Amino acid sequence: MNANVVDQTNSSCLFCKSGHLRYFTAYASDISPPLSRRINIVECLHCLCAWQWPLQRTEQESVTVFKDAYLTQNEESYFDPEKRKSVAALQCAFIQSKIHKPARLLDIGCGDGVFIKLMADQGWEATGLDPSLPFTAMPQKLAGKSRLIQGALADVPQNERYDVVTLWDVIEHVEQPHKLISDAATRVAPGGMLIVETGNYQCAGRISAGDEWWNYQMDHRWYLAPPQLEIMMKAAGLEDFYLAERVLRPWWKGRPDMLRPRFFTLLKSIAKRPFHCLSTWRRYREMSLGYTAWRQWGGLEIMTMIGRRPKNNIDGHIAA
Repeated sequence: MNANVVDQTNSSCLFCKSGHLRYFTAYASDISPPLSRRINIVECLHCLCAWQWPLQRTEQESVTVFKDAYLTQNEESYFDPEKRKSVAALQCAFIQSKIHKPARLLDIGCGDGVFIKLMADQGWEATGLDPSLPFTAMPQKLAGKSRLIQGALADVPQNERYDVVTLWDVIEHVEQPHKLISDAATRVAPGGMLIVETGNYQCAGRISAGDEWWNYQMDHRWYLAPPQLEIMMKAAGLEDFYLAERVLRPWWKGRPDMLRPRFFTLLKSIAKRPFHCLSTWRRYREMSLGYTAWRQWGGLEIMTMIGRRPKNNIDGHIAA
């Protein structure tokens, strides 16, 4: 890991530079059996994001874990083929609601390529790349000029530009999120868009779940929220930001905004579990603060944000 990243993850926030941090442990939800492994979390109390420190796995170790998982395809897990198809269908529909005719697309961190295949079937010229891409996905026939690459962004010619670049569930895995978004943005054509999806730390679900939130995982390094995504995307030369009003998961039945916590509900909870009154009060107080600070997106446990490259902007520079 880069020395500068080490310093910041250990003593200050990468986004707001604050040293007002909280250290705690959480259960890694991707470890079986449940509640068997704790990970160390650092939370910035100023801008309310978090990160795992020290890291339980290197990026290369995570690549190996994910490659095996895509081959195993465990049912009801993130790697279940049918589950992934249903998620990819929603992601396709989301993009097609913004761009109404097929164009060029680059999916960074494409997993087993199911999203790329769906976009190719819709007439898009789609390129997917992932260091964990299983060999079983490589030979599959893709429509048109679409392709799958087992590798990283450096393996795509630098002069290639795309109308849409996507980072579905990727940014939380890398050690340097600023660099990934900056590099991805350089591949967006003028007028095109970068789409970033990741878990939302500023959500009611995280507060309710406490240290057993599903998003705490061995391979998740960053726990971000809309403000941090916008900071990184703005620094990469993007603008006109849009936060999706729903979670792109077919089983999601919620709402984007956060409901106001009710004091009567707090009293009922304390009456049922009087020995946990202090923790119940703290959770109520955090919910109340969240309702005030991030009510608009507090109902989204997974967020999807779009940033657009200005039409007169080429690789981060305004055209003359």
